[in-house]
Amino acid sequence: MAAHAGPLFAAEPAQEEAQALARALGVLLRRAARVPSLAVKYEPYLEIGTAVSLTDLPVLTRCDLTRATKEALTLRQVDGPALLWAEGGSLSKPELRLLPADMSAAQVRRSWNPLGPADVLANLHPLDRLRPDHHFFHRFAAESDATALAFGPLPEGGHGDWPELFGGLGVTAVAAPPETVARLLAGSAAGRPLPWLRTLLLGGATHDATPDRVLAEGFPYTEVWRLYGSPAAGTIGQRGPDCLADVYHPLPYQHVEIVEGRLLVTTLDHVRHPPLIRYETQDRGEYAHCVCGRPGPAVRVFSPAEPFFHFHGRTVSARELAELAVATGEVTAAQVAVSKDGRQDRVQLRVRLAPGVPDDHHTREWIRYRVLENHLVLASCVSAQPDTFEVVAVDALTGTSALVPGGF
Repeated sequence: MAAHAGPLFAAEPAQEEAQALARALGVLLRRAARVPSLAVKYEPYLEIGTAVSLTDLPVLTRCDLTRATKEALTLRQVDGPALLWAEGGSLSKPELRLLPADMSAAQVRRSWNPLGPADVLANLHPLDRLRPDHHFFHRFAAESDATALAFGPLPEGGHGDWPELFGGLGVTAVAAPPETVARLLAGSAAGRPLPWLRTLLLGGATHDATPDRVLAEGFPYTEVWRLYGSPAAGTIGQRGPDCLADVYHPLPYQHVEIVEGRLLVTTLDHVRHPPLIRYETQDRGEYAHCVCGRPGPAVRVFSPAEPFFHFHGRTVSARELAELAVATGEVTAAQVAVSKDGRQDRVQLRVRLAPGVPDDHHTREWIRYRVLENHLVLASCVSAQPDTFEVVAVDALTGTSALVPGGF
């Protein structure tokens, strides 16, 4: 583990917290046992009773949760109102996730408090392709007694004009996905600053990794508040303007473990179904110290482990994209390369064309279209910036991994 700027805290919960965790775990296990595939996974531990601890339990994988969610929907075992979102997958193999209809906005508000009644929030998150963050920030603004302008993504070519209107409407805060933040930063660099922007809200059920230094250059008088999460777990951690870069404080209803560098999440809120017990987020992390003075553990979040990568805040599987490319019949093998320059993510899908398939613009665009149309996450990530995803034909691939190390 890397050295820290201050004293390390204990990763183990205090006795009172451990007792509360044990009680919540008992409820979660009984609820999980209602789902057939999770019953097989957890019933042996239910027989142990109160002696079972969280670390005794197996990890819940992405595949486990996909199967359990499908069973919960089929068997009508969803407790209370819920919304269905996509974490990844394709039309033929969707990875869908259920979150409470209120998106836990009230619980997040108790620990993360960037808005008040005097604020007007421009919500620039899109509501398409099963993306959850537009809905979350709309609910969060309501919980904060703020006014919400549910605008959605900025129109193409209009990022210079619309912010002027926002200023005239008294907007003080913006919630936006990484691709929109990149456009606003580009506007600032081109001489179109946002003097009215007091608060910038990033992340949510995604992970916006736009560097703090880039945001400070583009919006020098703006407080930046971030959330870290996923469509599977919802919002997991939060950080304020005084926190260290990439360091998040887990929300009270989210128990976070770091096991061999892997970030595992247990959602203690009994509302969510199927229960999330030691879910592997695909992100890597470490316990960390934060200078903000907030008590309790903090976590530094790193990039995902292969074959996953972050693209415009979403966690995408390079293997899924390669499989979709091969499924077109035009490709025999494929790899993904990712480039990050601090302002804009770019993805290359490198394909080895099948014998007799011409390497021309039409072929590459057809492969690109088929991959985007069939993937549940990627198309919404590139809709505002089509040039951030391209298909390139190559004679040979690099190694055997679906994700090329080092980018391009």
